[in-house]
Amino acid sequence: MRGSSAWLALTLLLACRSGGSSSSGSIPSSDGPSVDTLRRGESLYTALRKKGVEPKYILELSRSLKRLVNLRRVMPGGKYAFSCDSTGAIVWFRYMPDLETEIVAERRGGKLEVTRRKLPLERVERSLAGAIGSSLYDAVLEAGGTPRLVWKFADIFQWEIDFHTEPRPGDRFAVVWEEYRRDGRTVREGRILAAAYIGKVGEFWAVYYRDPRGHEDYYDLKGRSLRKAFLRSPLRYRRISSRFSRRRLHPILRRYMPHWGVDYAAPPGTPVHATADGVVLFRGHKGPNGNMVILGHRNGYRTYYLHLSRFARGIRRGRRVRQ
Repeated sequence: MRGSSAWLALTLLLACRSGGSSSSGSIPSSDGPSVDTLRRGESLYTALRKKGVEPKYILELSRSLKRLVNLRRVMPGGKYAFSCDSTGAIVWFRYMPDLETEIVAERRGGKLEVTRRKLPLERVERSLAGAIGSSLYDAVLEAGGTPRLVWKFADIFQWEIDFHTEPRPGDRFAVVWEEYRRDGRTVREGRILAAAYIGKVGEFWAVYYRDPRGHEDYYDLKGRSLRKAFLRSPLRYRRISSRFSRRRLHPILRRYMPHWGVDYAAPPGTPVHATADGVVLFRGHKGPNGNMVILGHRNGYRTYYLHLSRFARGIRRGRRVRQ
């Protein structure tokens, strides 16, 4: 069976993929006498005062940190640690606004010197697979993925699949991606390393590769770039409201009419992308089409973008645009 052999190919592909072994490092520890976490409604000033630090030393710390941190806007959940000498002066102070960043103030030569540094993270590879029910979005989330993973997956295959219109129930997908962790908690998602989509629209594979010159892209199993002349959709994968149809009930006129296009539901201001390199042939308001842009492409192709909330800066007749 073609699908079964395809999943086997993905397994072998991932098993044999070279590069990117997981690496981890120890997190610098704070052995000072006072370690705590900022609570809701608590500023760093009030937190340090509760610990007995005198206002003049908090002011000194604030002046030292102001280049990197606005102490009035620190968020709850940030961890901090500090140590004071026998006079009550702060000897060193560490603040972690998130799991990836540490800001350190150390007393040297009578004053506090401040540095910002990135904390080492553990890199792991995660994978999931599933089948389409109502949508790719729902299927990925049900399988344990995140909305950000859905967008990345859809962006990889945007030249091959219009995820607004072409997925069907029963289509299958698989994805392997990087994840960065610290203390067992996810800090952020990295890039997708490999992905597959097998359905009625076709069978598609993607493998991440970075060449010796630093160029990064996704390729199919034959080493061909997934980038094509035309995108399958002018919007990043979101929700669709009305599909191309020869007989659609008009939402205002309430009669059946052809609908020679696809309507996408998105918040006002959502960027609309040119599906291919081209030249602006028309920009303006045109009757029931509202704000509209027409692009001319190679070999006589044209694409039409209707019902726009506004036009991007610089879009005018004769302007060349890129995909």
